[in-house]
Amino acid sequence: MVIMYDSMLTEPPSSVYCFRDVTLYVQVFLEKDNILVCPKGTRTMYWEWIKKYGAQDFIAELITDKEVEYGLSIGENKSIDINILNEFNYGNVINIIRERLFI
Repeated sequence: MVIMYDSMLTEPPSSVYCFRDVTLYVQVFLEKDNILVCPKGTRTMYWEWIKKYGAQDFIAELITDKEVEYGLSIGENKSIDINILNEFNYGNVINIIRERLFI
C-alpha cells in the first residue's frame, strides 16, 4: 500500500518540515511508499520546492491528480481529511495513518 499526499500539504501555511517528518516515519517505520499528488503541469515545480527544503528524501514518486494509484490518501476531502499539516497536528496524522494501516 502507498500513502498519497496532496501537494498542498507541502506549501504554506503547512510546514514542509512536518511533511518531511511524516513521510520519513511512513517509509522508515511503516515501510510504505510515499507519493505526492500534484495538479497537472506542476510536478517539476513541486519537486524543486520539496528538494529545496530537503523534503524529497522519502518521496518515491510524484504523480498528477489524473493518474490512478491505490492507497491511503491524505489531503482535503481525502481518506485522511486535513487541509494543513503543521507542528500542531502532524503527530495525530502519523497516528491516524498507523491506525488505518493496521486495523
